[in-house]
Amino acid sequence: QIAKKLTKCVSSRNLLGSAAMAKSKAPKEEKKQSLGWALTPSVAIVVLSYWFMNGNPTQQVGKLFKMCRMGMAGGENVDKFDGVYSGVKANDQHNAYDADVANSFYNLATEFYEYGWGDSFHFGFRQKHEPHSKSIANSQNFVATKLQVGDMDRVLDMGCGIGGPLRGVVRATGANVTGLTINQHQINRAREITKTLPQWMQDRCHFQREDYLNIKGIEEGIWDAAFYMESSLHCENRTKTFAETYRLLKPGGRLVAMEYNLLEGWDPKDPEQQELMRLHLHGNGAAKTPTIEEDLAMIRAAGFEVKEHYDFANLGAEIYGEDQFPWWADLQFNMGFKLLPAHPWVRRPLPKILGVFSLLGLVPPDVPKAAELMNEGGDGLSGLGKLNAITPQYYVLGIKPMNKN
Repeated sequence: QIAKKLTKCVSSRNLLGSAAMAKSKAPKEEKKQSLGWALTPSVAIVVLSYWFMNGNPTQQVGKLFKMCRMGMAGGENVDKFDGVYSGVKANDQHNAYDADVANSFYNLATEFYEYGWGDSFHFGFRQKHEPHSKSIANSQNFVATKLQVGDMDRVLDMGCGIGGPLRGVVRATGANVTGLTINQHQINRAREITKTLPQWMQDRCHFQREDYLNIKGIEEGIWDAAFYMESSLHCENRTKTFAETYRLLKPGGRLVAMEYNLLEGWDPKDPEQQELMRLHLHGNGAAKTPTIEEDLAMIRAAGFEVKEHYDFANLGAEIYGEDQFPWWADLQFNMGFKLLPAHPWVRRPLPKILGVFSLLGLVPPDVPKAAELMNEGGDGLSGLGKLNAITPQYYVLGIKPMNKN
C-alpha cells in the first residue's frame, strides 16, 4: 500500500513534468516515451526502498552507501582481523585478547548490522506473519520484565552496541541505564541516535567506553541490575566479565544474561557443524562457545546465585507452535522476505557486487571483504541454529547475595 501511494505521487510529479514538456516543440510520442523512462526507475526505487525497510524501521540502508564512500569505521583492516582467527577450527579459541578482537570486529560490523538488521544487534522469535521488529521487541520486553526495575533505578547494559536494547529497556521500565562498550564508534553512534529522542529518554540513556573484562570508570556497589543482551559471546572466560558486574551491583542486585550456549544438537565430530562453527566464530568475532553447564559454572564462580535459567529462544515453539518464526530464520532462505538485506538472496551476492566496484576504484577494498565476513557469521550461526546446535538466548537470572560485598 505504501509503495502504491508513493507510485501515485511519483506519477503525479512525472505528469507535471510531461505537461511542461508539452510546451516544447518535441513530438508527442517522444514526450510519452520520456514519461515512461522517468516513471519506471522511480517506481523501482520506491518498491526496493520499501522492501529494504519493511522489516525493521531502525534499519539504515544509507549506512551501506556510507561505507562505500568512506570505508570501515576506524580504518579497520579485514585482513588483519582475519589473522586473529588463523588456525581456528570448529569451536577453538582465537589468538588475541578478547576485548581487542571485539573492538576490531565492531569497527567492521556495526554499520553492516545497522544497514541489514537495525539498531538492536540481537535475535528473537515471532509469528510468521509478524515483522522482524517484533522479534526484537519480544526479546527486549522479556529482559525488561526480568530486570524488575522501575523509574530511575540504576541499570548497566554490559556490551551495549549502539544502544538499541538499552533504549528498549528504558522505554519499558523508565530505568536510568548506562551502556558499556569497548568500541568508540558504537559510543558515538549511540549518543547520536539518543540525541534525537525526547528529553525523558535522554535523561535515562547513557553510554561509556569500557572494557567489560576490566572496568575502571564505574562506581561500585550502587547498581540495581545489569543485563547482557547476547554480548558475552566475545569472551572465553566469562567469569571475568560476570565478576566485574558482581562488583558493581548492590547486594541483592539482579543479573539478567542472554547467553550464547551450545545445545544438545551440537556434534563436535560432525564436519558440517565444525565448518559452521568456524564460520560463526570468525564472522561474529566470537570466542569459544561454552555448554550450558560451563556457562552456569562461570556465572556461579563470579559469586552469583543462579535463580532461573532456560533457553528463551526455544519459547517461540512452545508459544506459537508451527506458526513460530525462529530466531535464525531471517538469515536462512525463507519466503517471508521480512528483512530483505539479511536474506541470502541479497546478502550473499553483495560482496561480489561490491568487489567489482572495488576493482574499479569506486569502493574501498575492505568493504566487500567485510561484507563477506558478515555472510560467514550469518551462515555459520543460523546454520547451527537450524540444527539446534547453538542458542544466542539462553536466559540466566543471577542474584548477588544480600550478605556479600
